[in-house]
Amino acid sequence: MGVDKALLKVDGITFIERIAATLERRFFALYISSNKADHYAFLNRPVIPDIFTQCGPLAGIHAALNHISTDYIFTVSCDVPFISTNVIDAFLDKLEPETILIADDGTRTHPLIGIYPRTMYNSLERYLQKGKRYAHGFLETVHVKNVDVSQFLKAVRNINTVDEYSKQI
Repeated sequence: MGVDKALLKVDGITFIERIAATLERRFFALYISSNKADHYAFLNRPVIPDIFTQCGPLAGIHAALNHISTDYIFTVSCDVPFISTNVIDAFLDKLEPETILIADDGTRTHPLIGIYPRTMYNSLERYLQKGKRYAHGFLETVHVKNVDVSQFLKAVRNINTVDEYSKQI
């Protein structure tokens, strides 16, 4: 889209603020994964920079897994402004040790909406060290289960184009 999608607005609220407000209903800690901490200072939340730069969203997940003290992280990309607590609850009901959970809407999977256990840190680091950066490729190397979110299609919809965005505002 040529802009920071996290800062786009729907009903006068940025995507990132909408997402944060939803996540705060279920989680005690909220972190922003970004290499541009100044863009998100208004959220008053810790911003975790990537350890592996120029490696896309997997690098953000890796940095978060390195930073956290909990056993799991719930991830959602900044272009999913309608994420809901219903989606989060669907994931929390399916937690399994050493298993990555990702959203499946019945048509496609969403690897950036998911739960990643801390135990995946070393596997993800090795994957990134090889110069690989694609989420679906990484998920082929580890234990993954899909979480059916087909009843929450709007909640997991990515806003990726100007046309998609114009339909939301």
